[in-house]
Amino acid sequence: MRKMNMKNKYKVFFRRVSSKGQDLAMQESADAHYRKQYLPKEIKIIDEDDTSANKLKIVERPLMMQLVWMIQNDQVDIIYAFDRTRLFRDFYEANYFVSICRKKNVRIFFTSTNNGHQQATDNTLIEGVLNIVSDIEGKNIARRTAEARKRYPSKKLGFIKNKETKQYKKDPAKENILDRYFNDLTKVSSSSEFEKLIQEYKKELKTTPETLIKVARDPFYAGYDLTTGKNKLHHVESYITLAQYEGLQNKESLLSKYENKKADLLEQNIYQPLCGYCHNPMKFRYDIASRTAWYACSKKHPKIEISSKDLRQVITLSLDNIIAKLDTERLMNEAKQFFQGFKMSLTEDLNLLKTNKVEILNEMIINNDDLQNWREHSLYKELMILEEKMEQSLSEVESAEQLLLENKNLAELVTNYLEKSNTSNSYFLYSMLIENLFVYRNEINLEVNRFNYIQDIEKTLIYEGGMLLCSKD
Repeated sequence: MRKMNMKNKYKVFFRRVSSKGQDLAMQESADAHYRKQYLPKEIKIIDEDDTSANKLKIVERPLMMQLVWMIQNDQVDIIYAFDRTRLFRDFYEANYFVSICRKKNVRIFFTSTNNGHQQATDNTLIEGVLNIVSDIEGKNIARRTAEARKRYPSKKLGFIKNKETKQYKKDPAKENILDRYFNDLTKVSSSSEFEKLIQEYKKELKTTPETLIKVARDPFYAGYDLTTGKNKLHHVESYITLAQYEGLQNKESLLSKYENKKADLLEQNIYQPLCGYCHNPMKFRYDIASRTAWYACSKKHPKIEISSKDLRQVITLSLDNIIAKLDTERLMNEAKQFFQGFKMSLTEDLNLLKTNKVEILNEMIINNDDLQNWREHSLYKELMILEEKMEQSLSEVESAEQLLLENKNLAELVTNYLEKSNTSNSYFLYSMLIENLFVYRNEINLEVNRFNYIQDIEKTLIYEGGMLLCSKD
C-alpha cells in the first residue's frame, strides 16, 4: 500500500461556483484524473458553493480561510483548482495567496490547462500579470451582471416577468395604481404635497416610501436603460414615456428634500431604550410627514411608546441630576489613594532592580578579567533600559500626583466638563453613566453606572404627554 507523501500533508482539491444555479460537475470531472493518483486519506476536498470571489473578501470566505490556515500550518502539499479564477478574482488577494504558498512550498496545479488556461509558474512577474487579467475579467463579469440585472431584474414592482420569453408585462393588480402614481407625481409642486402623495401610495401599493422613490427614479418604468446612453428595452411594457420620465427627474429637489428629512429623523436614533415589560430593545420608528420619531415595543404586552424628543429630555435631565449628585470628593480621594499605591509599588520594583544591578555588576567584576567593556554587556544594557523606563514612569506618576494635590479646583473642573459634555455630547455621558434605561407606560427607570460616586440619585421619572411630572428614588 502506498504511504502518504509528506507527513500530514494533503492534496487539496479546491472548487468554487459563484451562485446556487451553478454546478461543480465540470470542475469535479476536470480533477477526477488527478484524484485517482492518491489514496482517499491523502485527499482533502473543499467545495465553495454559492460564493462570489468578486463580492466577498478572503476573510468573508470561511472555506478559503480554512485552506489558508492549513497552508500556514504545513498541512498542504499541492492545491488542485480548475483555474486561477476559482481561487481568487482580486489581484492583491491572489498575490497574497501565491506568496504564502511559495513560502510554505505549496504547489498550485490547474486542471483546465488543456482548455488554453496558463499553468501556474514560479515566475512572480508572469503570475502577477495573469492575476491582473483575472481581476479585470472578474470586474467585467460583475459589471456585465449588474447591467444585465438592470435590463432583466428578477422582480420589479408593478411587473410580471415571463421566464420563458423574458418579457415584462404590467401587473394587472397594480397597473391602475402605478398609472395614477406617475400621473400624480407630475402634478405635485411642494414638499407637503409630495409627502402626502408618498403616504397615500405607500398604503395602496403596500410598500415603503423608499421603494416609491426608487420607482420615480428608475428609467425601467419608461422602458429604458440609461446606463450607457438611451437604450430602449423592447421587452418591457412601459408605464410612462421617456419624456415623461425625464420630466419627473425635475422633481429631484422634492425627492432630495424628502430623503434629507428622513436622514434628520434617523439621526435621532442614537440611544437604545429597553422595554420595561419584556426588556427587549425598543424599535425606532419615524414619520416624515409629521416629522416625528419614536421608540415602540408591543411584544405580547400592552404597546409601549415614547417619542425621541421625550426620551432626549429624560436623558438630559437625568444626566444633569447625576452630575449634580456626583461625589467628586470621594472620587478625588480614591484617585489619590490609587496614585499613592501605584507609586509605592513602582518604587519597590525600582529599588529591587537597582539592587539586582549592583549584584550583577559585582559578579561581572569578579568573573571577568577584561573590565574595559563592562558597560557593553547585554544584561547590563537590558537593566539600564528597564531602569530608565521605570524612572520615567515614576516621574509621570509623581507629576500626576502633584497635579492632583495642588489643583484645588480639580473637582470643579471635572463637574464643569461633564456639564458641557451633556450639552455638546450627551451620548458620550449617557454611554458612560447610564447602564440601562427601561421604558414603561408614563414611567422610565434608570440603571446608573458608578454608584460608588453618586449619592441619592433619582432613578425613576414620571412623564405624561411629553411632560415630565416628577421623579422619585
